[in-house]
Amino acid sequence: MFLLRLFSFFIFLPFLTSTVTLAQSTTSTGITISSSALADIENLISGAKTLLSTDSVNNIETTLTGAATLLSGTTANDTKTLLTEVSALLSPELVSAVAQLVTADTVNKLGDIVNNAHTLLSAEFVNQTTTLINDVTPLVDDLSKVLGGLLSALLG
Repeated sequence: MFLLRLFSFFIFLPFLTSTVTLAQSTTSTGITISSSALADIENLISGAKTLLSTDSVNNIETTLTGAATLLSGTTANDTKTLLTEVSALLSPELVSAVAQLVTADTVNKLGDIVNNAHTLLSAEFVNQTTTLINDVTPLVDDLSKVLGGLLSALLG
């Protein structure tokens, strides 16, 4: 409805401008409009042409349709409920504690850790480490049995 009114206004505007221009050149009506006012009206019309281009109208329609979808049904109530529940979690103490953790220094350190982990944990390294652990596991089991036997003999 709004777009229809806006469109109607801009369709009528050129006729209004023509009437005003005629009124300016005819002194019988007594209306005097400065040339800067007419230039402003021409700029408005030019802007309206841009606003009412096919792309702009399609974008406005998409935005309004999306807003209507977002604000209809249970979405608005669900969003309100979610925000209410989350706001209860955000106590001043929690916000203060998080603010102390999220500093430029902490973010830089976390960035270093992630970068180093990325470099260290290459696919080749992970495969080699997995193979090593699998190879060593039976030896650790055997060593555990030997140490258990020695301890039993010594304490036993």
